[in-house]
Amino acid sequence: MAGKYDSIVYDYFEKTNGSIILISEDPLFKRMLSSTIFKIIGTKRDCLSVAETVHAGLKRVQAMHKAGLEFIVFIERMIGGNTSTDTILTLKRLLPELKIIVLVGETKRENIAYFYEIGVSNVISKPASMNNIIEKLAFTVKPQGKLSEYMHLGKRSLAAGKFMEAMKIAQKVLAIKPESPAGLMLKGDVHMAQNELDKALESYHRAHESSKIYLEPIKKLVDAYRGVDDNEMLKYMKKLDRLSPLNAQRKTEIGKVHVKRREMDKAEAYFDQAIETVTREAMSMISAVAENISEAVVDDPGMSEKYLTKVLEAKGSRLDKNDISLFNKLGIALRGQGKWREAIDNYATALRISPEDEGLHYNMGMAYYDGGDKRRAGQCFMKAMENNPDFYKASETVSMNLGSLFADLREYEYAIPCFENALALNPENPMAARKLAALKDAVG
Repeated sequence: MAGKYDSIVYDYFEKTNGSIILISEDPLFKRMLSSTIFKIIGTKRDCLSVAETVHAGLKRVQAMHKAGLEFIVFIERMIGGNTSTDTILTLKRLLPELKIIVLVGETKRENIAYFYEIGVSNVISKPASMNNIIEKLAFTVKPQGKLSEYMHLGKRSLAAGKFMEAMKIAQKVLAIKPESPAGLMLKGDVHMAQNELDKALESYHRAHESSKIYLEPIKKLVDAYRGVDDNEMLKYMKKLDRLSPLNAQRKTEIGKVHVKRREMDKAEAYFDQAIETVTREAMSMISAVAENISEAVVDDPGMSEKYLTKVLEAKGSRLDKNDISLFNKLGIALRGQGKWREAIDNYATALRISPEDEGLHYNMGMAYYDGGDKRRAGQCFMKAMENNPDFYKASETVSMNLGSLFADLREYEYAIPCFENALALNPENPMAARKLAALKDAVG
């Protein structure tokens, strides 16, 4: 099967003279995509154009379109700390037939649903394998199967105003696959183009019944009922909202319908959701920018603290276990300035999110150690070891810190294995050897 996909992609580059415009700041994905095209697919053409900013990417899209070239756009969900949603909407508005593949770092259903709703051809979750890239490219270049070929021809006939021809193709699709949502929607589109609203609605309803979670038939029903029956339009808009809840514009439109009907409580609920949706998107952008800055100033604890704090504030109630590394980085920045009390408070907040994280307990212990509270530091270290008895064994530094603290507390049965481990990792560690010998003498 992989060979079939390889062949489709190869033909796209060699026979169609197709190209790819990649809009991305990610050097790893750039290398992966380049290797996939030139080493695995084997094309010899210079067919990959890379832009690291949206502005540069749009200029290349404009130039290639003006030259009449065939191309597919790969674009990151986030570029330069900004979401690419508006860019995708602009591209689809100006070039409705443009094929776009979005690159994402997460795979939440609502995110994927929204991208397909605004017209992208495919979504690739990173990190992506070469096989995954080839398969997604193949399906974007040439949707598989006879039905897809018929649908492509049918849409072209409809766009050209050849309604009888488009209807015959829709009937062929339905003969091959009865109750095909795509075939029924094509049939409905032909009826709509001929101002046959009742027949169009019948086709759209059948398409929706055939696939309840498919967004396109529901969108068709919304458009068909618009200005004809507000109740039905609202019903299907709310169905769309449940399936694809990240569309703030649709939430606003639903709210407006309720305002028109003087249902102000319902309108307010949807307006609030719309604001929350765009706020969450904005906070995500702020978080991405601040995190990027914090990485650039990691050697300056004060600036690092400032921007890591902004990241955590931006995430707010959406913080989860995936954000623990941010708390650890902030704790290190605080300790680097002697702010051990603030570091302890920071780790306490993180432990409410992930109470079993041995790294957090260890780092909180180090903050107490900085403040001279060895007893509490030891309690934190013991909690870390309860959660993961081996957590220190991969690190010479961690082993030395634990060993030194336990030695000060006269907890020799815990201190000795830590120094032994430090020596196992680095036999040339004189301090570990000296402290271990002293402890063994004391025990003896």
